[in-house]
Amino acid sequence: MSMEMLEKNVINVWGDTGREWLNRLPNIIDELSMHWKLSNVMPVENISYNYVAFAKQDHNTPVVLKCSCDQALIKNEYRALKHWDGVGSIRVIDSASCHNALLLEQAIPGMSLKENYSQNIENTIEIYAGIVKTLASKPIPIPKTQYTHVKKWCQAIDNITDPRISLKYIDKAKELKAYLLSSNRAEYLCHGDLHLDNIIRHQDSWLSIDPKGIIGEMAFEASAFDVLNQSDWNEINTIPDKINQRLSRLANNLDIPEDRLRSWVFLRAIISAQWFIEDNGNPDEMLRLASVLYPSLMR
Repeated sequence: MSMEMLEKNVINVWGDTGREWLNRLPNIIDELSMHWKLSNVMPVENISYNYVAFAKQDHNTPVVLKCSCDQALIKNEYRALKHWDGVGSIRVIDSASCHNALLLEQAIPGMSLKENYSQNIENTIEIYAGIVKTLASKPIPIPKTQYTHVKKWCQAIDNITDPRISLKYIDKAKELKAYLLSSNRAEYLCHGDLHLDNIIRHQDSWLSIDPKGIIGEMAFEASAFDVLNQSDWNEINTIPDKINQRLSRLANNLDIPEDRLRSWVFLRAIISAQWFIEDNGNPDEMLRLASVLYPSLMR
């Protein structure tokens, strides 16, 4: 099923270029396996837009093989991982730019922080905030112009034409974009996609994986937090209180303004909805989140 999802997503996003890459993928995996001396190459279960597999290097060392149709994505991820060099982040072992591929340290046991959420939300937020602060502790790379700035992501707001995104949400997103970008706080190299499935257990630590490498502020970084999980939608009346409690706790842990964090969560939801539309995906989940956040932004 996972490979079927990969094929569907790659074709939706990259079209004929994606089909060509998928046709070449078996040969790419064979070549990379020879190059890096990999055996027992097994795709992960939740494969989505990039090919990701567990493997053994030299029949001994557990590693992860990742390759993509998207050259820029792999290039940005490699630079970000080299920047953190294992501090709050998984280590990158090597890259093969000719195949848009990375060889990564494998996290063991590798469970995601999302599995911790429903059992102990307060503890999950504390761990999450710790990763945010650890990644932020590295000085901004020079020159920072080599990295994408969050303002480029925000340009998606200006490209919305799909009627599924309400005009009132578009207007609010444009207002927030102008305010947040003109008043941005101390910037650094953010992970850029730091949701709970991108924080995994490695031995005695929690580490981030799959970074985008985006220049931005801490409130932007933390806005990727899974403020709601799937089970929360079963009790719709409790959602506003849950959002308030969780955003308040996360903002306090990070010592950032709660209203700024809330604004970034809404803005990111609208950006993500537009990206889903551009990639022939389904924006409903992001729009549902935007709908429950919107009233609190209008007070």
